[in-house]
Amino acid sequence: MKFILTCACALWLFALPAAAQADKVFPNKNGIFYFSIGTQRIFYTPSDIRIHRNGSPSFDFTLDNVKAKDEGGFKFHTAPQFSWNVGYYFKKKKFGIEYHYDHIKYFVTQNQVVHMKGSINGTDYNRDTTLVPQFFKLEHSDGANYAMLNVVKWLPLAADRNHRYNLDLLVKAGGGVVNPKTNSTIMGNHRDDRYHISGFVVGFESGVRFNFLRYVFVTGTFKGTYANYSDFLIDGGRGSQKWFAGQFNYMIGGQFPL
Repeated sequence: MKFILTCACALWLFALPAAAQADKVFPNKNGIFYFSIGTQRIFYTPSDIRIHRNGSPSFDFTLDNVKAKDEGGFKFHTAPQFSWNVGYYFKKKKFGIEYHYDHIKYFVTQNQVVHMKGSINGTDYNRDTTLVPQFFKLEHSDGANYAMLNVVKWLPLAADRNHRYNLDLLVKAGGGVVNPKTNSTIMGNHRDDRYHISGFVVGFESGVRFNFLRYVFVTGTFKGTYANYSDFLIDGGRGSQKWFAGQFNYMIGGQFPL
């Protein structure tokens, strides 16, 4: 977390005083409307997962330092991991506002050994256990889903004389909500859940933006996030967890003067 915040502050402070100008492809316009879509890879830190349920069986326990992974980027055999955004850049004010949505996927790694502490059916446990599908399987597999509002800066790095081709440094910071659709099987109780606003996410993103053919651009960025899922759904109960993540986004988009 300290590393992410340090990088965010350093890059953002660099962005503010820079003698920057917005993209000169459309020199007589007040701003630029843009949108893009693409895919991503994301890497999660281990997280503590707490789940609790009344009824039969009843339980309230925490699994420590659970490892997880994404689905591996854009896959055609299933609903892919994807990202999209839409925004407007104010040329005179030298910043933009953007809505960004990440359909990320999260799978708890099976057959890992973790420490479990809590109770099941009134019996207390404080021991290591192996996560197998018959006992604990958890996926935010139709998306762990970040919905974020970002402030955006474009800082020019290079351009040809007529500004037909431009390379910009892209810097973003923002926050929003997490809206997962959780698929879980815990002690034989399965639930493929509905979408549910479960908490919040904050993040910082930076990378490069290459503009060409006036209306087209591609971006490659790295995003660091902190996501707090304080209330996701399981069968008959609730769960919570939080993580830090590093994410590589690859996107293509279009831009138009307004």
